[in-house]
Formats: sequence, C-alpha cells, structure tokens
Amino acid sequence: MANSQQQLEDEIKRIIDGKKYRKRKRGVAIYGRVSAYDQKKNGDLDRQIEVLKEYCTSNNYIVEHVITDLGSGLKTGRKELKKLFNPVCKGKISKVIISYKDRLTRFGFEYLEKFFRSYNVEIICTENREKSSLQKEMIL
Repeated sequence: MANSQQQLEDEIKRIIDGKKYRKRKRGVAIYGRVSAYDQKKNGDLDRQIEVLKEYCTSNNYIVEHVITDLGSGLKTGRKELKKLFNPVCKGKISKVIISYKDRLTRFGFEYLEKFFRSYNVEIICTENREKSSLQKEMIL
C-alpha cells in the first residue's frame, strides 16, 4: 500500500514537472557542540566535526549541512540548534549525525528524537556513552 502511495505521488510530481520525476536522495546534517569557548579555541569542536564527517564518508552519507554550536546543552534557546530545525521541517535531510546525545541537549533528548522522527528524520549517535550519575551529567 505504501509503495502504491509513493508511486501515485511520483506520478503527480512527474506530471506537474512535465518530465520524469526522480526522487532525490536526502542528505544529512552534522551537528556539533562544545560548552565553552576554550574548547572551541583548543580545536575540540573542529575535531568533533571532522570525526562526524569521516563517519558520514564511511557510511556514504551526503553531508548537506554542518551546524556548530557553542553553549551549554542545558540552554534550549541556542541559535544554532534552532537552525537545525529548518532542514528537518522542510524535509531537506534524512538524518542528523551527532557524536553523543548530549550534544543536542542534556535533558529531553527523547522529545527531540520524537519530533525529528515525525519528519522522517533519524538521529544517529556515533558514540555511546554510559549514563553517569546526575551530578556528573550536570557538569559535563
């Protein structure tokens, strides 16, 4: 059923475009964040992004957006995090690649994951970090 729905959508797009519609493979967004200016100055953010780019290359992902942020993962109003929502909501990407869950947010990751999933966007964490105590989590 889903396949026939997709075929119908493709045919409508083909007619509207006046040519054969080719479904374009959506790329991915890379999101990196450090908490302090010193981390950025020391190259931590650049290294984080390079590792994510290498991950994308090894998995044949097309990087469409690279978004970097400087600030606490506790702050919900981070300007660069908000920029990530644009390609998600517009259907421009299929995945968001991050190193750890806490790069997006310290708390409430599951809400962001559900929101992105509602736009058919998957969040991929390249590294797994075991949960630590709440106190340790707050100071990371």
